[in-house]
Amino acid sequence: MQEHFVCPYCDAALNRGVLSCRCCGRDLTPVLPLLRRLDTLEERLAAFEKRAEEDRAALAARPAPVAETVDSEPAEAQHAAAPTVPHGTRRRFWVLPFGLVLLLLAYCGVVLWLDLPLWALRLASIAIPFLTGLIYFGIRPRLIAFDIGIAAAFAIFSVVTMNALLGWHDNIPLLPQGPAAWRETSFYALSIGASMFSGMLLRVTQAALAARGLVSLPELRKGLLAVHGKVPMETLKTIETTILMAGTAISAIAGLVAAILGVK
Repeated sequence: MQEHFVCPYCDAALNRGVLSCRCCGRDLTPVLPLLRRLDTLEERLAAFEKRAEEDRAALAARPAPVAETVDSEPAEAQHAAAPTVPHGTRRRFWVLPFGLVLLLLAYCGVVLWLDLPLWALRLASIAIPFLTGLIYFGIRPRLIAFDIGIAAAFAIFSVVTMNALLGWHDNIPLLPQGPAAWRETSFYALSIGASMFSGMLLRVTQAALAARGLVSLPELRKGLLAVHGKVPMETLKTIETTILMAGTAISAIAGLVAAILGVK
């Protein structure tokens, strides 16, 4: 404790232990306990400031590489938290030769070996490319112009191979003869390509819905009820895209079936 203190009434310097001020004559007995507590708090505050100053000096004396390590951790953690998907897992190219072989086997079985009705070949020519397009996409599918080219190339190569097999078996020209034959071959290639493209569209739509948690109709209904009549814009866009894609696929398949069955 200090040996002197200041009178709270007249700011006169007084010795420690007096009960009244010699200058203003005021009684100091009521304020002496408060003055003692203020002195104690001042001592504690000074000790706290001294300790804080020592901590700041110790922190400033730390080596610089520690800060660089701390700064580099978030980038590494972010890189680990966002793994990249290999490009090969987006598309399963191995399904293309597999689907082609199945389609050629169906063609040989119906036309060359068993002599079955042509509607069996039409059905196989729609189902096998559709399943091939459905399996074609893997993780995180994204439909681009390259995939449309794949469907067209698959259809053209399939029809050319079938014509080559038929020409080799029956000893006839490879190319169709006459406008009717060209029209039938074109419709047949179009049906194969459109069926495969419909399978691709269905896979992309299913992946887009699954990414938003809409994997079934009950979950879609539950999500709509959770917003109390206020449907988010993203959900509306997803539903609209799904309806458009499904309608396009169904219309394409129905139109192709009707056109194919009408070709003689």
